Amino acid sequence: MNKTGITGGIGSGKSVISRILSSMGYPVYDCDKWAKVLMSTEPEIIKSLTDRFGPQAYDNDTLNRKFIAEKIFGNPDHLTFVNNIVHKAVFKHFIKWTEEQDCENVFIESAILFESGLADFVDDIIYVDAPVEIRIQRVIERDNAKECDVKKRINNQTADREYAISKAKYVILNDNSHLLLPQICKYF
Repeated sequence: MNKTGITGGIGSGKSVISRILSSMGYPVYDCDKWAKVLMSTEPEIIKSLTDRFGPQAYDNDTLNRKFIAEKIFGNPDHLTFVNNIVHKAVFKHFIKWTEEQDCENVFIESAILFESGLADFVDDIIYVDAPVEIRIQRVIERDNAKECDVKKRINNQTADREYAISKAKYVILNDNSHLLLPQICKYF
């Protein structure tokens, strides 16, 4: 089984590529989606977060996202703690998920493929790229975000972009001008 990571900066279009691959019949593991599910269902995560942040971490068995966000914002120790337990759980879940797939090629979408350590467990990497102006506009529309906030997030990812592109087997340009399907098909 060939495991391929799909990564790229915010607003690059990773999810679009994932949806196209999925519609082509390929299994795609969405790290963000599963991280959210696991944070509300995985007993080890629930215990760890409750032990660290108190019972307010959950509200009626549902992760109190706002409370956790306030705790980790500006606190690198809390952020590292949460990332470590969530990344470990996502990795375990991904391995189990791959064992359940009956396909030669599976994909994993993750904005933090390298930072989470998942890049070490895939065979190939596809980097999805787009011009900064397009990415800013996409995120503003998708998240109803302020332009200055989006630019800050993109600027924090600039060094990551260069590194990721250097490690990628394939780069897909999602710039609203180049057709995506022919680029995706070149990968196979």
